[in-house]
Amino acid sequence: MSSSSLDEKEKEWRLNDQEVAAQKPTEYEPIVSEPAAGTDKDLEANIEKRSTRDNLSRLQSGTSGASEFSDNASEKTIVQKKKKWYKNVNPLKWRAQPPVPKTRQVSREYHAGFFSRITFQWMAPIMTVGYQRPLEKNDIWTVNPDRSADVLAEKLQASFQRRREQGGQRPLLGALFDTFKVEFIIGGICQLLASVIQSIAPFVLRYLINFALKAFIADRTNRPGPPIGEGIGLVIGITAMQFTQSMATNHFMYRGMMVGGQARGVLIAVIFDKAMRLSGRAKAGGKAIVEAPPTDIKPGSVEEKKWYKKSLKKNQKANAKPAGPQGVEGDGQGWSNGRIINLMSTDTYRVDQASGFFHMIWTSPIAILVTIVLLIINLTYSALSGLGLILITMPLLGRAVRSLFRRRVAINKLTDQRVSLTQEILQAVRFVKYFGWETSFLKRIQGIRKKEIHGVQFLLGIRNAILAIGMSLPVFASMLSFITYSLSNHALNPAPIFSSLALFNSLRLPLNFLPLVIGQVIDANASVKRIQEFLLAEEAQEDVEWDYDAKDAVVLKHADFTWERTPTQDKDKAPKKDPRGGPPTKKQKDNTKKKDRGAGAQPEPASGESSRPDTAEAPKEEEHPFELKGLDLSIGRKELVAVIGGVGSGKSSLLAALAGDMRKTNGDIMIGASRAFCPQYAWIQNATVKENIIFGKEFKKDWYNKVVDACALRPDLEMLPNGDHTEIGERGITVSGGQKQRLNIARAIYFDADIVLMDDPLSAVDAHVGRHIMDNAICGLLKDKCRILATHQLHVLNRCDRIIWVDEGRIQAIDTFDNLISQHEGFQKLMTMTAKEEKKEEEAGVNEDEIEGEKKIVKKKKGKKPSAGLMQEEDRAVKSVSWSVWIAYIRAGGGLWVGPLVLLLLILSQGANIVTSLWLSWWTSDNFGYSEGTYIGVYSALGVSQAVFMFAFSIAVSVFGTEAGKVMLHRAITRVLRAPMSFFDTTPLGRITNRFSKDIDVMDNTLTDAIRMYFLTLAMIISVFILIIVYFYYFAVALGPLLIVFLLSAAYYRASAREVKRHEAVLRSVVFARFSEAVMGTPTIRAYRLQDQFSRSVRAAIDDMNSAYYLTFANQRWLSVRLDVVGILLVFSTGILVVTSRFSVDPSIAGLVLSYILTIVQMIQFTVRQLAEVENNMNATERIHHYGTQLEEEAPLHYGQVRPTWPEHGEIIFDNVQMRYRDGLPLVLKGLDMHVSAGERIGVVGRTGAGKSSIMGTLFRLVELSGGSITIDGVDISKIGLHDLRSKLAIIPQDPTLFKGTIRSNLDPFDEHSDLELWSALRQADLVSSDASVEDKSGRIHLDSTVEEEGLNFSLGQRQLMALARALVRGSQIIVCDEATSSVDFETDQKIQKTIVEGFKGKTLLCIAHRLKTIIGYDRICVMDAGLIAELDTPLNLYDTGGIFRSMCDRSGIRRDDFFET
Repeated sequence: MSSSSLDEKEKEWRLNDQEVAAQKPTEYEPIVSEPAAGTDKDLEANIEKRSTRDNLSRLQSGTSGASEFSDNASEKTIVQKKKKWYKNVNPLKWRAQPPVPKTRQVSREYHAGFFSRITFQWMAPIMTVGYQRPLEKNDIWTVNPDRSADVLAEKLQASFQRRREQGGQRPLLGALFDTFKVEFIIGGICQLLASVIQSIAPFVLRYLINFALKAFIADRTNRPGPPIGEGIGLVIGITAMQFTQSMATNHFMYRGMMVGGQARGVLIAVIFDKAMRLSGRAKAGGKAIVEAPPTDIKPGSVEEKKWYKKSLKKNQKANAKPAGPQGVEGDGQGWSNGRIINLMSTDTYRVDQASGFFHMIWTSPIAILVTIVLLIINLTYSALSGLGLILITMPLLGRAVRSLFRRRVAINKLTDQRVSLTQEILQAVRFVKYFGWETSFLKRIQGIRKKEIHGVQFLLGIRNAILAIGMSLPVFASMLSFITYSLSNHALNPAPIFSSLALFNSLRLPLNFLPLVIGQVIDANASVKRIQEFLLAEEAQEDVEWDYDAKDAVVLKHADFTWERTPTQDKDKAPKKDPRGGPPTKKQKDNTKKKDRGAGAQPEPASGESSRPDTAEAPKEEEHPFELKGLDLSIGRKELVAVIGGVGSGKSSLLAALAGDMRKTNGDIMIGASRAFCPQYAWIQNATVKENIIFGKEFKKDWYNKVVDACALRPDLEMLPNGDHTEIGERGITVSGGQKQRLNIARAIYFDADIVLMDDPLSAVDAHVGRHIMDNAICGLLKDKCRILATHQLHVLNRCDRIIWVDEGRIQAIDTFDNLISQHEGFQKLMTMTAKEEKKEEEAGVNEDEIEGEKKIVKKKKGKKPSAGLMQEEDRAVKSVSWSVWIAYIRAGGGLWVGPLVLLLLILSQGANIVTSLWLSWWTSDNFGYSEGTYIGVYSALGVSQAVFMFAFSIAVSVFGTEAGKVMLHRAITRVLRAPMSFFDTTPLGRITNRFSKDIDVMDNTLTDAIRMYFLTLAMIISVFILIIVYFYYFAVALGPLLIVFLLSAAYYRASAREVKRHEAVLRSVVFARFSEAVMGTPTIRAYRLQDQFSRSVRAAIDDMNSAYYLTFANQRWLSVRLDVVGILLVFSTGILVVTSRFSVDPSIAGLVLSYILTIVQMIQFTVRQLAEVENNMNATERIHHYGTQLEEEAPLHYGQVRPTWPEHGEIIFDNVQMRYRDGLPLVLKGLDMHVSAGERIGVVGRTGAGKSSIMGTLFRLVELSGGSITIDGVDISKIGLHDLRSKLAIIPQDPTLFKGTIRSNLDPFDEHSDLELWSALRQADLVSSDASVEDKSGRIHLDSTVEEEGLNFSLGQRQLMALARALVRGSQIIVCDEATSSVDFETDQKIQKTIVEGFKGKTLLCIAHRLKTIIGYDRICVMDAGLIAELDTPLNLYDTGGIFRSMCDRSGIRRDDFFET
């Protein structure tokens, strides 16, 4: 087995496996449960490694940003400039650049001949193209049809079924073997051959050295020597063995990796198919029984918490008992979306990793045994002392390696903390700037980073020690044996000695490898078991009877349906009740549902709609999941039926039951036509708008246009950058809520099914749009269909044919609107409640429109920006890393002296290595005539010094490297936080986060390793070449041409390998995205019955990914075969030189040289790959360096003198203020003049894009002015430091941002205020009751309550109030309020207004309003229009003069007498 590839792999595994094993498999949840912005493509982009760490970081940070590499692949190719003539010396580049093919070709492996397959020559065309220009996607061949996911999945599923029926123990493992047995067995045979040859080759050396010895002695004693033919024969024999071993190893690795890659692909496909069929019960994990607390305990009290803790402990004890056979009941863990995605990403990846080197599990022991036998033949019993040393130290090293895992887990925790903190800061960067908190957060990050680096350095230290010992083991072992051999009165004969030296060296590989391979196989075995358990889980039964000829569209007879138990409900997700004790407000209810849907709970969790009045603190206790009981109804084919009911009455559940999402427990259900389902929370694919609407049907233009118009999507399409070809981000993040809902409706209509189920389709759209959809879509295009609508909007109800009134899971009544309203008391009550709610909605509706609009405009700006920063980034990834980056890296590591120091240590350790062996050869030929003892003493001293120097070198590299990482990260993050807002507007968040997670991870963990391995092997090779040339100077002649071939193949390989790897990463992210997205949309896909179509799309994505993935294996092998030939020729020429100069050179030197050249063969190709690795990893450093040095910065934080009391009054003067967001964009404020006197309250209103928020931006200097000035109390704000300015203003932003920590750290991150001040702010903001004291910790809110990420454990209203409390704590003279009430219910709104009036008395207040009601009591109102002030006067005057303001009032239904009420 070639040492090279092994070392390389070993390195990859050291990185992977242990860590993966160590990380909890739940690391991945976030991709499902956090609606964090966006895609994970870019995390792919910097494909440093195929390591699993990479998968982890990719999934953890589920943030946005398109892939870094794919965006402008097209630009890259154009940039190639005409080169100077002397650069054209390379004849391989003389040909014209090959054009990009129009279509992708089938992989050449499919048609390749035997010889081409053996030498991987079929790869050559793509290598050639890749050398001449960067590869585009069309250059990459499609997957070999024999290896496509479809073919393999068929095989696997058939075999799996068969084995299940036979009742085997491990059907999945067997099925995998059946699917891949041919390649698997070939790989095994190749590896066996390679292992045996690897052990025998050094033994054959003995004869060659013997030959040289005989000749040398014969020459000295003038007897006839052995014939030269014997020597040449031996050399040819050794060369042939090397060649066979090289081919066998290459094919073993290729087959192993191919089996791995194919297994991963096919398992993903199979897992996906199963996920589409998984039953709800399996998803929820059976039923778990939860007891409720005794009645005498007051909800929300301290006692209750204690009770829960106790019962938790009890449950844990109960769970610890061995469970019975796990039936469908399951472990109560359930197959949530997160677990399924985890299976797809981690578990299949582990199987892939393990199959690569699986055969070493049984071939390594064979190789070790053969080697031991040969050693004993060579050295008799003396060999045993060395072997004993190896046997004793190996297990110890194994233990040490295990201790590394535990440390790694601890470090990963710190890394996660740092990354999530960074991500939080970046998501809220505008906010951090508003408050001037950059330094506080930097300190926090520095704190974590210090601990993290400390841990990493310690870990690398231990690891380097282990490696130094591991690498020196063969040296020590051979030393012990030789010393024993010499002391037991044997003459030191060069033949057995040097052949044994080579044998000991060949032990290094299998020994280092076995523990790794075993670890991997154990992991993979666990993964296969998990996947098998999933594949055997219960499948959903289609319990609907389809009868297309029935009279009615839907008939239910005595039907009962139930949800499954939702996976343990998170206590914080229980919907917050209104303070009034009524049901949660509609908006909150929606949010709860959305969150639950995200968490992979049931689509409409019963718990989300539970009607038990509960404090927010107590987790929901449901004995039973929500059920629908005794449903009897029939719905005609053309009827429009509304389903109504209070919150939690089961409206959504009824529709879900009809959509096939609930389990039927009794009765019959008949559906008489095809159905389309429009869930309340729209599931949007990451595809174009058009594809989202068509949803797999064929495209009919006229029908499509009708649908788009009926759903009022036309204006939205016109706003999007590419019309209906605009790509929608993952989970629909680039479209607003209303647009999502309308797409959802459009999809249901376009599908043209005869039954359309709609769950509250009009909740997220504005009133007038709702009416349009009602007229044109629901009662227009769909008028001949059966439509079932869950809704609570009055204007919808009176147009329905019948109304189904649901309460607590039963149907209360089915009748027409008029009958119900006249006869049912309960129905009337329900209607009056709805009417109130509706009025408020209407009022908000006017402004919702504007907010929607505002979002759209922002989106539009974002869609079309080509910005310099991004392009230049792109171009750099193609070329190799510049010297300046290396110099910066060394400097950051502690100064320029670090470079020479590390180099010196390297030369010393390599020198000691060579001298040790030279000394051995001088000892065998007794060069100096010293005593035995002297030889032995010096020999041992040299051996030890070699290990010590090597350890020193490794430690130096690690310490300086991590130090550099620490310094560069600090620089980068400081610079990023000081960057102007325009940087954040043009750079996707995902890309920045990626810098700080993936790139730093590479710098900490992989870069130093790669550098160390590269320099060690390089030094080894160079020193051996020097040694050979000193004794056999003709070797230099052979070295020249071989060096040229070597460099060419290396350059050839690197050019295309980089591109193929990059494409693989981009394509892989497509698989991940499609998979996780479809898994989350399962209910929708099932309702439309499109499982097959999605299965096909996932398989197509898998094939795409594999087309590039398989090529990465083949091109590594292509390189290996070529370079091995170079290495073998080196062995051949050395052998011939030894034979020809057999008379002149001492045989002990000949032995030394031969034993070295054998170990070197495989190191050669390793260095090439290692260099590519170092370069890839240096790209990360380059990106971090770019962030740390090249980003533009804002003005300084402190600058000029500011009097400590400023601003005393809070008078603001805007003087001809002009502002644009970035150079080249139009002015947003066009000469604004306004004088705000001290303590005045001013409301700012205006249409979307009129420049309301821009005023705030200029006041806080988030954007510098293009002209004019702003003065506050006589100080021109552009003349002072940013921190001095921002710390003196307070802002209540539109979206209340909270950071992870406690309420105290959120209100006052710098610890500048006393607890009493903080408490009184909470009290003023009405977050705590007026009689609560600071010490009282029993309430929901106290200063030490924890705040989770983004504050999600508080309701929106509470977060809004906290933002208010934060501004109160500031105690600033000027408060800016950016419509803090746009997203809260009426009650909270009034609280906030009251607090603003009382808490900020006598201070200057600027309030951007979206609801006019809130500001009609202010001193003056400023109406903005297109960047200018249109009107500015007291509210009443403005109303009377009649202008923009008057028309806004009329639209919101504000009359003149409202002005006097406030």
